[in-house]
Amino acid sequence: MDTCNHKVDSENHNCDMTTSPSPLCYASLNVLPDEILEFIFTYLPPYGDLEHCSIVCKRWHAIVKNLVRRSKFNLEKGLTDFRLRWEVFSPQTAAAASSSPVAFIAGRFAHSAVRQRNSMYVFGGGSTSDTTFNDLWRFDLTHMRWARPVATGTYPSPKGSASMVAWKDQLVLFGGWRYPSLHPPYQPWCLFDELHYYDLGKNRWLLRNTMPCPPPMAGHSATVHGDRMVVFGGYQITDDVNINSNDTWVLDLPEQRWWQPLFVGNTRPSARYGQIQIELDKNHLLVVGGCGGANRVYTDAWLLDMTRDVWSWKTLTVRNKRFGAVHMWCNPGCKVNNYLVVVGPSPNMPQDFQMMKQSRVPVVGGRGPPPPNPHQNMPQRGQRILMPERRQAGGLGGGLGQNRANRLGAGGGAGGALAPQEQYLANRRAILNQNMQQAQQFMHNNNVNNNNNNYQPRSGHLSDLHAPPAPAAAAAPSPPSPPVRPPSLSAADGDVDAAQRLQRNLALRCRDNEPRLPKRFDEMYEDPFRMAAFNVPTRSRSASRDHNERIRRMEEKMNAIRNSRRSAPAAAQVEPQPLRAPSPKRLRCNVQSLFVCDISGILSSSEPALDWVEYKNFGVLRGAPDRLILSSLIAGNGELILFGGVHKETLTDITHHVSNSIHFLSFPRDII
Repeated sequence: MDTCNHKVDSENHNCDMTTSPSPLCYASLNVLPDEILEFIFTYLPPYGDLEHCSIVCKRWHAIVKNLVRRSKFNLEKGLTDFRLRWEVFSPQTAAAASSSPVAFIAGRFAHSAVRQRNSMYVFGGGSTSDTTFNDLWRFDLTHMRWARPVATGTYPSPKGSASMVAWKDQLVLFGGWRYPSLHPPYQPWCLFDELHYYDLGKNRWLLRNTMPCPPPMAGHSATVHGDRMVVFGGYQITDDVNINSNDTWVLDLPEQRWWQPLFVGNTRPSARYGQIQIELDKNHLLVVGGCGGANRVYTDAWLLDMTRDVWSWKTLTVRNKRFGAVHMWCNPGCKVNNYLVVVGPSPNMPQDFQMMKQSRVPVVGGRGPPPPNPHQNMPQRGQRILMPERRQAGGLGGGLGQNRANRLGAGGGAGGALAPQEQYLANRRAILNQNMQQAQQFMHNNNVNNNNNNYQPRSGHLSDLHAPPAPAAAAAPSPPSPPVRPPSLSAADGDVDAAQRLQRNLALRCRDNEPRLPKRFDEMYEDPFRMAAFNVPTRSRSASRDHNERIRRMEEKMNAIRNSRRSAPAAAQVEPQPLRAPSPKRLRCNVQSLFVCDISGILSSSEPALDWVEYKNFGVLRGAPDRLILSSLIAGNGELILFGGVHKETLTDITHHVSNSIHFLSFPRDII
């Protein structure tokens, strides 16, 4: 044990074939410093191989112990700093590493996954063709191999969205759902209330039917607290009615007996399914997110206190919601010490400027007036910039106009001079009137003369709003706008579409004229200074009719395909075509992001709250997998393990695009 020697073969390449080979050289690893040995051990899987190294000698045991402690610390630090990396283990990598055929699990989603010691167990889930599995697979985290145990006993029904937890040397499986299949034999859609125990030592399934028991449910959450399993929420069937539930059930694991606790008051979470439930300690659990139905996606957090005989729910304050995960009902999450980690879709990139846009309506005529100098009205060094007042709730025509009249009446006019704020509003109204006249002139010439030549975009600057008003003598009266006759519906739609296409093309030629404006919103609209979020152009009626017609034809096509697949025999069915790989653009954009929430202050603080950590690069890490939903995320030794899932875009297709790859999220290795 003290030598810890390794034999290293060396050959003398300078000698000929008749020369006898050089003797074996012995090199001791104990001559290396502890830091070098620890760095070498980081390349071993942090499971069985690392455990074997810890029993070699006392020195190696101390090094492995320090490595495990450092790995946990680096993972927590990497979660807060978003300095982690993704690594993938797929059937392609497994086949390349082994010369012989290897067994591999089929792709699936809405499955159940749990880690027990050095193995990850996966049960059931949905398949690629609207069917469900009832198989149990074990993934050896030490040797990176899949294996399907040959189990005996009463197998569970094929199902997905069931809860599976590890308790001692057993797996506890409860609930689940199964939907109809397009292939015979036809399986009815139903929910389950089955309770199964799986003995890991004997590889045997045991079915336990106890009364009373919870109703059939799926999409619920479960955690183990000592010798009891706490189940919350889910999609249930009660009195032949499908409803969402917020009930709590407790299973006594040794006695295999169900019971419902009593609660203080009526404060409890809303009915939901698909929520994330994690264990805080023996007497506390946390419930985050979930879905209560259509357009009811929750991002709240609840704490369940089980210290007394009568339990109590308490709502928690969620801070930094803008950095939090959304749609947590279909995205996985797990606990890593004092952090809640959620993997989901990447958030939208926020804008650093206020979403204002300026109209780019083409006008008829020559090139128009030259653009004003952008530095003409810039304040001198040391001069104070007067900003306009904030718009009141009453709008421009209500509150601001009345305040302006009151101020003018109180000031007595002051020789006709306007304050900077009044000058800004007056210039704003003048620009709006000019834009409306130009728009009417453009529509009139386009409808009457049908002439689309010599269009030029209008030029202007935000600095013109603060320019001094022009003298009255120099101001020439604007010509009256010609009357615009109301065209027919189809002609108006074509004119508006042509104008929008034209102004988008011309907008690319006039970006240098307006350096202070954001260059992303180039559509024509009525008010050029409204926020873009509230200025979406309405869809024409003809476009809506065409859209509804396309949807109707698509539904008829999908129904015809389903009917043909049901009526065709199994032998005559055509093999499904392989799915086309996503484009490189989608690989870069539509990927999984990482969301981290600090839960350390829930039990230790007088005002418990959750703090979402501010993400970097929108939570997208190097090597991030494609966006998947209904996958599983579990915590390993110094790493996170993501498995399975389905592409959301393929759920409406006959053949789903599911994954059977394993993605490991770990801290990058340090360079010595």
